[in-house]
Formats: sequence, C-alpha cells, structure tokens
Amino acid sequence: MLRLMNGMGLWKAVLSGGGEPMVEPEFCERFVHEIDSPNLEEIELITSAHFAEDEEEMGRRVRSLVHAWRSRPSHLAQANFTIRISLDWFHAQRIGVEPAARVIRLLGEEGLRDVGCYVRSVLLDGDTTTEKLAESLGGSLTEMDDYQRKIILPDGRTILVYFKNLIVDGRMNQRKLSRLPVSLPLQSQADVFGKRFEGGQGKNIPARTYNGPQVRHLEGLACLIEDDGKIRILEGNDPHRCPNVRDVDDWSRAIEYLYADPITVYLVDNGPQELAALLADAFPDSLQMASDTNQLYHLTELLLADPSRRLYATLRTLELHMAEGRVSADQRLVDRAWKLFSTWAERDADAPERR
Repeated sequence: MLRLMNGMGLWKAVLSGGGEPMVEPEFCERFVHEIDSPNLEEIELITSAHFAEDEEEMGRRVRSLVHAWRSRPSHLAQANFTIRISLDWFHAQRIGVEPAARVIRLLGEEGLRDVGCYVRSVLLDGDTTTEKLAESLGGSLTEMDDYQRKIILPDGRTILVYFKNLIVDGRMNQRKLSRLPVSLPLQSQADVFGKRFEGGQGKNIPARTYNGPQVRHLEGLACLIEDDGKIRILEGNDPHRCPNVRDVDDWSRAIEYLYADPITVYLVDNGPQELAALLADAFPDSLQMASDTNQLYHLTELLLADPSRRLYATLRTLELHMAEGRVSADQRLVDRAWKLFSTWAERDADAPERR
C-alpha cells in the first residue's frame, strides 16, 4: 500500500481508518515515517484520541508518532505533521472529552508545539461537546464563523474546531436521530455548507472531512484506500469498479483501470451532482439524492447502487465522450446495450424508459 501511495504524487497524506487507526499504532508510526512524494506538504493522522484514556499510554504513543515523523529519512519530503481529533456528540457519549484534552495539553509542551492539531466536530443543534472541551482545557471559545470556532488556550495556543453536517444516510436515519437530545441544523445552514463543494470553474472538491478545514481546490484526484484494499476516488467512481492495492502496487496501472470507465471519467470532469442531473432523465429521484446527500462519494454510491442505473450512466457518459471524440466504440455494441436497458425497464413496471 505504501509503495502505491508513494507513487501517487501526493500533496497531503491522511491516515484515517474508517474506524480508529490508533488501534494499530505501529502501522501509524510506519505510515508517518515512510509515506512520501516530491510534493508532499502534510501528513495527517485522524484519531478519536481513545488511546489517551490512560495518561502514560497517551504520552508514549504521541511521542512515538512524533519520533517517527522527526526521524523521516533525509531523502524523503520533510512534510508537516498534524493530528486531527474527531470529537462530536457521538464520540463524547462513549469516551468523553478528556482524552482529546490530554492530547491537546501534551502538544503544548516544549518541543512538541510544531506538531499541528485541530478538532473536527459534527454540526448538531444543542450539542455542547465543544464547550465542554474548551472548559476542560481552561480555554475560551469564539463564536461560530464559517463553520469554525477557536479555543483560545491559557498558554497562548489556538485550537481550531471545524464542523461538518451530520450525514444522516449512512450514519443515522431520521427515526434514530429523533431519539437523541440533539437535532440536525437548519436546512439553510446545510445548503450553505454544500455550496463550498463547487468552485468558480465548476470544479468539485472533496468534503472538508479529508481536505481539512480550509477549502483548497486541487488538480488531480483525491483518493481513499479503504480497509478492504479498494482504491476510491473521493468525488466518486463506480463502487463496483475499483482497483485494489492487493492486486496492483503501481499507481499508473490503477489509473489506467479507473480511466477505462466512462462513468469515472465523467465524475472526475464534472462531479457527482452533474452525474445526478444526467441520470435524472431516466431516474428522476437522482436529483433528490443529490439534494439530500452532502458527502460526495456516498452520493455516487447511491446514484449507482442499481445495475440499471449503472448501465444507463455508462451508456450516457460513453455517448457523450464519443460525441466529443475522446473515445471510439462499436456502435452496434452500444445499440445492443441500449436494448438490454430497455428490456430491464420493460420487465420492471416501475423502471423508467429511456428518454
């Protein structure tokens, strides 16, 4: 995996886990020590700080990570190192705010202040987790500004806390959420949040979950390597067509495989919201999916969940690319595929017909 990632030309390498990466601290240290690229500016570790429930264990683990960073070989890029702490209502109910506070306090010690640290929370009405963290640290908390607050610490440091919207579909459904003592923010807030995903040239960027608190439009691809080894483009690609690090360790081969798929090319060029608009000609509910989902790669999973949707998206994007002269295809095969889609539609009374 590291060999493949080091061939990606990374600007920022983020170790998350889809859970908690620090359950495997030795790998985290290896990642921080060995990840590399000529353009690498930042290495980021995302953690809930659960390992900081014990003060001594916390100190040992954090110092080991910092040592792994400081001892990077001289021929590797000397990137910055940042610890991002995930702390919201859901985390606080399980481990409280004190583990996060312990990590933040430790990073204020002499010799550790060059390690970056900020907090990612979830925007929920009635949630006081951030206030409790500030109180535990003896700091003062600024008002919300552009989905961000700052904790001003007694030692002069400032800890940024940035918020994302709660993704209901995929984490909590409305029925479960209604039982909690917190609620979703006003829809108007969510609408403003979503507009940050579009640039002046129509470009799409990944959610700030992985891009960090400041929106930065980047050339190239933002990618995830999931725990099953699948390589996913953050803006979305067909979840049924992903290269796997267990099968390929060369990034150029992975790119060739990804770009052989017209849906992926369309997503990279235009983003999942445009794919939703394209699908809406035959699947009108696609527009509602795009309106209700604020995590881009999850939107792509919803849009392409059904085989008939994937076939329709493949044929539409392929025809667009053929019209642009970007690719050639046997028109007879394309026509046969359209007939197959029509057959599926006829077999399902609720399935849309091609328009």
